[in-house]
Amino acid sequence: MVNDNGKVIFSISNTGCSYFSRVIEQKLKNMSGIADISVSYLTNIVLVSYDLEKTNVGVIRRSIKKFGYDTVELH
Repeated sequence: MVNDNGKVIFSISNTGCSYFSRVIEQKLKNMSGIADISVSYLTNIVLVSYDLEKTNVGVIRRSIKKFGYDTVELH
């Protein structure tokens, strides 16, 4: 079976320091289906590569919201 990877870019609000990038990276890396994640607290941007068969943008977005951060999907 071939795994199809998706990518999504989020702008995140409510950030204030580099702590948020560590929280997001650590928590999302442990989620099923997350292939790679890159977080920049300087630009408030999160880039996520994920397996479309195991997760989706809505699940990722809700997970980030649980950590206390609001997201806007960028295209």
